[in-house]
Amino acid sequence: MGKMRRANLLNALYGRVVYPLAEPKTYRGMQRLVADHRRRESQSLDENAGQQWSALRQVIQSAYDSVPFYRRRLDEAGVRPGDIQSPAHLQGIPLLTRDDIRNHLDDLWSRRYRREDLLPAATGGTTDVPVPLLRSVPALRKKAAVHMRFNNWAGMFPGDKVLYLWGAVVDFAKNPSWRWRAYDRFVMRRMWAPTSLFNEQVLSSYHEQLNRFRPRVIYAYPTPLALLCEFLRDTGKPFHRPASVICTAEPLSTDQRRLIEQTLGCPAFEMYGSREFGMIAADCEHGNLHLNPAAAYVEFVPVPGAEVDGLCDLVVTDLLNDGMPLIRYRINDCAIPAEPGCACGRGYAMLGKVSGRTADNFVLPDGNIVPGISLQNRVIKVCPGIKKIQIVQETPAQFMIRYVPGATFAAEDLKSLDSKLSEYFGQSVRWKFEPVADIQREASGKTRFCISHVSRPLAASVSSQGAAQ
Repeated sequence: MGKMRRANLLNALYGRVVYPLAEPKTYRGMQRLVADHRRRESQSLDENAGQQWSALRQVIQSAYDSVPFYRRRLDEAGVRPGDIQSPAHLQGIPLLTRDDIRNHLDDLWSRRYRREDLLPAATGGTTDVPVPLLRSVPALRKKAAVHMRFNNWAGMFPGDKVLYLWGAVVDFAKNPSWRWRAYDRFVMRRMWAPTSLFNEQVLSSYHEQLNRFRPRVIYAYPTPLALLCEFLRDTGKPFHRPASVICTAEPLSTDQRRLIEQTLGCPAFEMYGSREFGMIAADCEHGNLHLNPAAAYVEFVPVPGAEVDGLCDLVVTDLLNDGMPLIRYRINDCAIPAEPGCACGRGYAMLGKVSGRTADNFVLPDGNIVPGISLQNRVIKVCPGIKKIQIVQETPAQFMIRYVPGATFAAEDLKSLDSKLSEYFGQSVRWKFEPVADIQREASGKTRFCISHVSRPLAASVSSQGAAQ
């Protein structure tokens, strides 16, 4: 992938002055935190592992002392924080699940803080309905520093122009004020392109934005970016090429990486994280995913009966959020552990290819394309009585919505879900609701939220879909 780019004077000004003044809650003290990560990268794998283990034990002791849920859970399991002397001792602590968070939120926040001083967040949403989380302000800054340092690996620094191929139309204000538009464009130097609908008209407008804004970095969901790259490649018109691409929120496939890099003529970097933990791992310049030892402690639990040899469940403990500790949380993603020894020389453990959170594209009868990833964490969060959901496209105009009712399920939940789906798909399709006992992960380790039996192959032309309308 080549040599890492260094920050320039503009980046230094943004990192030290502009970002902290513009968004102090997130960026105050950021340069010191990022420098700490830079120093840890030069340490040995054993040195980082030792510091990580010490941090893990501190998290468990603090949770036992200040969080009612963990004191009760560890007491019931017969575990004392001081007894945890090796990774094997962690097995005595039961796994944390979303149901635990959903049912015990009031007992999960640390009494070292006032509840009103903690910041609201939420778990991610694939098949599972998101549940609330709480974060301390220091945790917010620490997680932002992890993310920023990972961005640096990909050649992205404060003040760089960034085009975000991200979110959905419903995420953005319909008529933002001129102050907000100026702040976003000229202060933060970023532009947003929602991913909830693709056709020739939308892709042409993104082509124009790319040429007009001329971003240094594109930050994107992999699947929508692959659709844009297909369009750019097939139209044959000139377009601005960024210096690098960062992909996250869903696995970046080998085919997608090849298409993106060949079309845009720059390296593509993958990041792995979640809404619960923030960023956990990222590609270095050699294309290997490295786990940040300061961010989280990751356990690999073998998956019985998996069709992929060595496939493991990822069990994660947050090392940064002391406001609401997440200890041994089953994140519902899978990966194969990777052997250490990357040519980049960082003393960070490596993570193999992550399997999970896959979402197909939906091709509608009028030729419009709705990427499934754009529905993630947006459609199902409106239905508190539904535990899990899976959207299956059977024909261009017919969908099946499988759902797992929760303890508080009511008919109103389906009405809310029906209304939210209509925002995305319009009146050209119909769907049926089917209650099921559970939605299982596949033997490959994938959690399939959106499944289409009519999706186009990756290499098919987007422009021809638009022309057919």
